[in-house]
Amino acid sequence: MGSKLHMETARAIPVIAEMDVVVIGGGPSGVAAAVTAAEQGMRTMVIERYGFFGGMSVAGLSGTVCGLYSSSRTNRLEQIVDGFAGRFVNLLKSKDGIAEPVPFGHTALCVHDPLSWKETADALIRGAGVHVLFHTWFADVIMDEGRLSGIVIENKEGRRAIRGKVFIDATGDGDVAARAGAPCLFGKDGFVQFPTMIFRMGGVDWKLASRMSPAEVEALIGEQVSSGNYELPRRHVYLLPMPRRNEALINATRIAKPGNGVVNGTVTEDLTWSEFEGRRQIREYERFLRDLVPGFKESYIIDSAVQIGIRQTRTILGEYVLKNDDILNARKFRTAIARSAWPIEAHGEEVKIAYLNDDYYEIPYEVMLPRGVEQLLTVGRCISAEHEALASARVTAQCFEEGFAAGYAAYSAIRERVAPKQVDVGEIRKFMVAHGANL
Repeated sequence: MGSKLHMETARAIPVIAEMDVVVIGGGPSGVAAAVTAAEQGMRTMVIERYGFFGGMSVAGLSGTVCGLYSSSRTNRLEQIVDGFAGRFVNLLKSKDGIAEPVPFGHTALCVHDPLSWKETADALIRGAGVHVLFHTWFADVIMDEGRLSGIVIENKEGRRAIRGKVFIDATGDGDVAARAGAPCLFGKDGFVQFPTMIFRMGGVDWKLASRMSPAEVEALIGEQVSSGNYELPRRHVYLLPMPRRNEALINATRIAKPGNGVVNGTVTEDLTWSEFEGRRQIREYERFLRDLVPGFKESYIIDSAVQIGIRQTRTILGEYVLKNDDILNARKFRTAIARSAWPIEAHGEEVKIAYLNDDYYEIPYEVMLPRGVEQLLTVGRCISAEHEALASARVTAQCFEEGFAAGYAAYSAIRERVAPKQVDVGEIRKFMVAHGANL
C-alpha cells in the first residue's frame, strides 16, 4: 500500500490512571487475573477492545470450557481442574448458562451460552471492584531500562497513558510483551494453527442429530466433497449441543489461504480476508447440514462469531518453554500452577489429536515470565510453549488458572516489593489450593 511516511506530531499524553495491577485483555485469563488481584486489595484496571468480556470464548464463539476433565479410553472422567475455572463454571451453572459435559474423544467439554458468560464475568469484575475500560485498544509500552512502567492506550478520547506496578498481558497475541521487546516465535517454522469462523444454529432436533456419530459426519463430508457436491474444506467438525437444547454450536470451518497458506492473526489484511472467507464458508456448511444431517433439516443460522476465531499467533518466550515431551510424558513441575489432560489438538490441513489417557501434565509458573522484560506476566494462548504443546495448553480452563496464578503473583510481587520473577511460587500454589485449585 505504499511506503510513504507521515511524521506524527510529538505531543504530551495525559496519564489517566495510576494502578497497582493493569490487565490488558478481558478473556478467561484476563478476567481471572483482574478479579484475583483486585480481591487481594490491589488497585486493578483491565482494558478490553470490545464492549464485553470473553475474548475468543465469546467474541470468537469458541463457546466451550475445555480442559476441565481427565482423559481416559474408558471415559471414566473426573474434574481435575477447579480453582478459578471451577468457580466460573459453577456460576454459569447457577444461571443455566452451561450444558452438561459432552464427550470429546477420550475427555469431555462443556458448551456455554455467550450472554451468560458475559454476565458472569461482569458480576465477578464489578464485585471485585476492578476498574474497566471497554472499547479501548493497547497502543504502546512505556519502558524504563527493561522495566515496564506504563502503557499507552487508544480509545474515543484519543491516546492516554496508564501507569502501573505490574502488568498482565492477556491479549492472546502477546501484544504487550512483543512491543516491550520480549523474544517471540510465530508457530512452528512460521506455521500456526488455522483459525475458524464458528457459528450457532437454532431449530435443531438433537434426538435425531445424536443418531449420527462424529465419525459418520466426517465420512459423509468426505463423500460429498469427493463428489463435488459441496465445498467443505474441513472434514473433522464439531456439532455441539448448547444449553438451550434446540441450538447447536458449529465448529466446522477451516480458514486458510489458497494452497493451505497461513493466516497471520497479527496482520490486519489477513484478518480482514478471513472474516469474509469465514462467513462464506458457514453458509456452505449450513447447506450441507440442512440437506444431509439428521436433525438439521429445519435448522437455521442464529449468528456467527463477532470475529474470526484465532488459535495461535505469537508465542512469547519465557523463563521456561513448555515442551511437546512435557505433554506426552505427563510431566509434573514443582512450580506448577495448573494441570491439564486436554489432548494436543492441532488444526492444520487436517485436525490431528493426541490424547493423554489416565494421567495429566502440569503447566509451570515460568511459562508466564517473558524473557528480558520486568514487571510483566503473559497469560493465555501466548504463553511460552512449543507448537504442539500450545495446541493443548491454550484451552479455556488452563487460561483461567494461568490468570488466577498471575493475579496472585502480581499481588505478591507488589506486597514483597520484588519482581514477578522473584516471587515465591510456593506461596502462589498455597493460595490457589486454598481457593479450590487442584495442585
